[in-house]
Amino acid sequence: MNPTKYEYQKNVCGITILCEVIPMGKDFTICVWDDQGGHVGSAVLSIARPSLTGEGISATTSVLNRPGHKDEEVARHLAETVAAHMDCAVVCTCGIHLDGITPEQIREILDACRELEGKIVEDLRRDSV
Repeated sequence: MNPTKYEYQKNVCGITILCEVIPMGKDFTICVWDDQGGHVGSAVLSIARPSLTGEGISATTSVLNRPGHKDEEVARHLAETVAAHMDCAVVCTCGIHLDGITPEQIREILDACRELEGKIVEDLRRDSV
């Protein structure tokens, strides 16, 4: 039996990134936030489609950003990756906050989220068979 939800954590820059992936039929809802309370900074919908190159699967994406928030990069990449790998629709909300964040910390957080992304795809593929 497939899990009703998947939970992930990654420590980076003195915070813990939290992530829940909720299967919804063939599709998924993903929430990403931090252990300091988080927020909704960006909401993304990605829908799998044939790649425009004619090879493989890609995704078409719609984005809603809260003014002044930069969470789109995490939400968009995660939603598009899961949608393309699982050939489905994915909604991803993201809100990670770190006071006085530096460009280096932004890169570290993005790298940490990419690591989570790899684990998520691995788990979803494993459980979809």
